[in-house]
Amino acid sequence: MNTPQPVIVDQAALDWEGWHDADLAAKSNVRWKLLIAGERTDSVGLVTGIAEIPPGEQLLLHHHEPEETYYILSGRGQIEIDGRTTTVGPGYALYIPPNAQHGFRCTSPKPLIFVFSFPQDRFDQIIYHFDR
Repeated sequence: MNTPQPVIVDQAALDWEGWHDADLAAKSNVRWKLLIAGERTDSVGLVTGIAEIPPGEQLLLHHHEPEETYYILSGRGQIEIDGRTTTVGPGYALYIPPNAQHGFRCTSPKPLIFVFSFPQDRFDQIIYHFDR
């Protein structure tokens, strides 16, 4: 097994991505950039990206096997985790336990932008299960 090498990624050089499923994209206008992920970078054990939710839009209620963290960079929103809703903004860090049902809505006039991370080798290993 090769030892991973350092990786430096300029998010400005990456294209935004979104849901491949048209129905899901129509209901959840979220976009993201994968910064560190084994399918794109020489890395293991961590997936990190940046996501954006436009004003009034939402990341639909869902769950997945691995735990996840969010760190809010800008905008404000309401996060629901296992039935508990909390208002968050810049500087807030969130831990979402494995299989916890969660969703996120932007409540500010500017986009909600946050960093996300998973303790996985690759983003394509994470299976999203949408709950509504």
